[in-house]
Amino acid sequence: MDENRLVRANKNDNSIKIMIAVIAVLSLLIVGLALYLLVFSKNSNNTQNNSEPASVNDDSGEGPASYADISDTESDDESVTDESPEPYSGESQDDPSYVDESSPAESSVEESSGEYVEPEHGWVINYLGYTYLYKGYGFEQFTFSSNIVNKYTDSLNKIKQLAGSKRVYNILVPTNCEFFTIPASVKQEDDFYCANQRKFMNNVYAKSDSSIINVDVYNTFETHYDEKLFFNSDPNYTHLAAYYVYLDYCKAAGITPIVAGMYTKKLLNNQFLGKFFTATGSERVMKNADRFDYFDIDEVYTATEKVYRGSGIVNRTGVIFADTGSYNYYTFLGEDAKRIDITAAGDASRSLLVIGDSSAAPFITFLVPNYGKITYINPQLYNDSIADMLAGDGFTDVVIITYNTYAGRLLHSDLAKLAGN
Repeated sequence: MDENRLVRANKNDNSIKIMIAVIAVLSLLIVGLALYLLVFSKNSNNTQNNSEPASVNDDSGEGPASYADISDTESDDESVTDESPEPYSGESQDDPSYVDESSPAESSVEESSGEYVEPEHGWVINYLGYTYLYKGYGFEQFTFSSNIVNKYTDSLNKIKQLAGSKRVYNILVPTNCEFFTIPASVKQEDDFYCANQRKFMNNVYAKSDSSIINVDVYNTFETHYDEKLFFNSDPNYTHLAAYYVYLDYCKAAGITPIVAGMYTKKLLNNQFLGKFFTATGSERVMKNADRFDYFDIDEVYTATEKVYRGSGIVNRTGVIFADTGSYNYYTFLGEDAKRIDITAAGDASRSLLVIGDSSAAPFITFLVPNYGKITYINPQLYNDSIADMLAGDGFTDVVIITYNTYAGRLLHSDLAKLAGN
């Protein structure tokens, strides 16, 4: 009897122990679950808070800052740069897209789509060397030094020495960057420099032989600049600008000029795209295409040309060629040849030798009624000495005409070559 009672007591003790153990395990599970839920809830809240837009706490009570507001606070981040896109070189972009850099929203869209964004201003390296573009206009940089002035005037004086008693005229033509307004801050940012061309011209005049007649066209260009004397897309001046040079030359040479109204002014192309465009492929320049007008000299005066092209000679009639499709500027004299002899209907007692760059071609067309003979030498292409030509009696007048850019860069060496040095 006592033995059975002991067995039942042991069973009851074991049941109680089991129940206590189960209760303990359940209690631990409940506590663990509660802790887990608490931690999960906190993490969830943190994740949700981190995904919300950042707020700027100020006194305005306007709520979250806009994108523009936030960008100001992120300007010190290393991933944000102020670098402009590299200028379009024309080598890898067939159809570049152009967006004003002053519009962040537009630039952001273009850059995110992977398309090229042409800078509003900057340098472009190309077959011309370096071309500076500003809001659809092309420019050549102009610099000079006292050494350049000395070299140019030395070569100029050498030409005069060889020419003897012949009248020698020097015409320096200012370029567009002298008169076009570009903010100083932009020039400084891009390292674009256009030296004072007035100062350069005065230095040349002061150092050149006193018997050389300097035809100063600076004031004329400054006065008439708003009449469109330069192209947007090409480094050359217009036919109208050349006419103004012609008027100043006639005044210096004692020649009665032909009134422009004698000629019919014709439109050749109202979408002329010159070398600044072909060299850079700039869509900004393309959208800023030029109107190309010319005075039809051939309608009024007859002239014939003998063109020295390579080792051959080509004869043709006229000095205006409006059918030159490759490059509209070849309308003047027909092409870029090393030498062109022109027989004109002007004063047979006067003959002219013109030495010059591309500024010479449109200028020469206006001289047809004033001279019986004109010879044009392009010093960039002509490799022989003209010493005998200058020393002989074939010419009464000699004109050296050039853009300041060429005079300040290479003309001095080309003139020295022509002089036989």
